[in-house]
Amino acid sequence: MKFRNLLLIACFALLTTSCMSLALSVLGINKKESPMSVYTNGTKSIAYIPMKHIGPKEFYANVARRVDSLQKQGYTVYMESVRVTDSLTPQQRDTLKLKVRRLMGVTLGKGGYLDTINGRLMGRKFSNKKELINQPVYSKLGVDTLSGRIVDVPLNVLIKQYEKQYGTIQLDVCDYTTPLEDKYDCGREKRSQANDLILRHRNKNLADAIIADKHNKIAILYGAAHESGLLELLKQVDATWHLDKKEDH
Repeated sequence: MKFRNLLLIACFALLTTSCMSLALSVLGINKKESPMSVYTNGTKSIAYIPMKHIGPKEFYANVARRVDSLQKQGYTVYMESVRVTDSLTPQQRDTLKLKVRRLMGVTLGKGGYLDTINGRLMGRKFSNKKELINQPVYSKLGVDTLSGRIVDVPLNVLIKQYEKQYGTIQLDVCDYTTPLEDKYDCGREKRSQANDLILRHRNKNLADAIIADKHNKIAILYGAAHESGLLELLKQVDATWHLDKKEDH
């Protein structure tokens, strides 16, 4: 995993399409299969479907197929989304976007990670030879959004928690003068601190929701990076949690 992350970072630094394509391939972004792992503690069953912010159309079609099957079996779907739900002023929203960009060190455009119109990936020039797309909205993945629910931490809450723990995210002239759609080279917060927030804090929120939920069948549509940390947290509460089965196709 460390090698994969270092490769992706290096390719962003080099700004070459060939290197970015290699990094995406190593990270499994181009894969069309939708794997699934099922975990259980004897009472509850969790079907974890690792998601990707960008991927081939076929991947998302396979996710939709899994979602349809799981919902027919009585699974409630948990969805990943850090969308802000509180009412913020335009100025507060603009500042939040700048702080999130500073925290992550990458550009997140209005349309998502991938700008298919202008040929950019997170603000960097990118030749989309694999015809990747941004993750569709959950309703287009077949999720029953009336019975399913978002189980995540909104961005404004994450930033507030981060600044409480590590101090205020300081924005500079570079942050304010670099448009959100452009490539970002203004620096970032410490990666270890960002990971603590982006991964561990959200994993804890997800684990707490699973433990408290009265439903015994839960399907989780979340990034692959959260899976191992989630299982670790569940096992800290109940050591009987284990992998029941894994499907790669």
